[in-house]
Amino acid sequence: MSIGATGPRHHTLAALDDVVVSLEKLAGANLWALAEGEVLEVLDGVERASRLLSALKLAAVREVQGRDLRPLFGEEELPTVADLLRKHLRLRYADARRTVALARDLDTTYRRVGEALTGATISHGQADAIVAALNSLPSDTPTERRDWAETFLLAQAETLDAGELAILGKTIRGRIRDEQQPPGGASGDDSDQARRRELHLTDQPDGTTRLTGTLDAEAAAAMRAALEPLAKPRPLAESPEDRRTVPQLRADALVEIIERVLASGTLPLSRGTRPHLTVTTTVDALLGRAGATPASTGYGMPLSHAVLERLCCDADLTHLLLSKEGMPLELGRTRRIVPPWLRRALVARDGGCAFPQCPKPAAWADAHHVIPWVAGGATNLGNTVLLCPFHHRVIHRGDWTVAMGSDGHPSFVPPYSVDPARQPRRNPLHRNLDHLYTGMWEPPDAVAA
Repeated sequence: MSIGATGPRHHTLAALDDVVVSLEKLAGANLWALAEGEVLEVLDGVERASRLLSALKLAAVREVQGRDLRPLFGEEELPTVADLLRKHLRLRYADARRTVALARDLDTTYRRVGEALTGATISHGQADAIVAALNSLPSDTPTERRDWAETFLLAQAETLDAGELAILGKTIRGRIRDEQQPPGGASGDDSDQARRRELHLTDQPDGTTRLTGTLDAEAAAAMRAALEPLAKPRPLAESPEDRRTVPQLRADALVEIIERVLASGTLPLSRGTRPHLTVTTTVDALLGRAGATPASTGYGMPLSHAVLERLCCDADLTHLLLSKEGMPLELGRTRRIVPPWLRRALVARDGGCAFPQCPKPAAWADAHHVIPWVAGGATNLGNTVLLCPFHHRVIHRGDWTVAMGSDGHPSFVPPYSVDPARQPRRNPLHRNLDHLYTGMWEPPDAVAA
């Protein structure tokens, strides 16, 4: 990560070398011998050094913005400064982009915030929060009101952290917006909000993807209205609690909305085909063999064998035969694991999601293999059952199990935590009541007799 010119080192680099050497010595220091007050002094000193280094880093980024350093990287394509930082500093692209934007804003628009960071009176996080608050002000905010907001936020930074400054920024924005709204009329803030809409998908090292973004008030209200009915807790049969957290409920609701839209087939074509989830895998991965290359999505994110098993319950498959060198030798025709005739039979038998007490209709349900398809389970009426996406995931987590009764209808065996007796149960919401008892226990009138 050391790319620079040859010859005598500039005094700035020599001074920075001294700082780095000192920090390297401190990195292995034994702090256990310090008194309580001295430990706090270390924290204060480290924080001040961090702020000063952060200011120096942003200054270096600003200098990079003013120069064309791409020749130093050879033939690599680095079209933006953010790309250069991502490559050189091994940053995520979203972090590199935010660093470039903050460096630019502190140098051109909010110099007093930059001076406060350089003077170590505020932290990098506080500077970022103040700049974000100022950038969120309506585009037609008068200069004097922007100056007032910057002065006020800098003064409050003496006692407020970055999160609290962000909240205060929203209050200031609302106040300025109300001041500018004409009597009896609407402000121009809606269009300003719409211009700042954005959505970022950032792949994480652990295989997850982080969603961050900004919506205007109308879009946010529409999103909440769509999520709310699907994000309600759903106790499993007689289990009194849905133990998912509120963020988990919202995440599951968003996934359910996406799956419903994809299943509807109403989305416009993308690259000539209907939008769908594409998974690439191998025979070894399908069979769960040790050392197999993990399955991956069309965007390169790895999938566990458990997820692959669930996806293979009801999917379209296309086989591609490769040579040892990875060259395609044969492309097979696409075929559906659960053919249309079988799905029609499942709808006739189950009526909808067969999980106990679930009211979801058949149009929202997947065909689940009782014995997994990847484990050799047959694709027939006796080994498949309709499950909505939520309960499909519940079954694949392994707490509940599915068993086919002697009458050909599926039964669901709850975990011990739900029912210590683990009494099988069925869903009475889609079909007549006869199938609730056949092969399980005698109906009440028979017992009475």
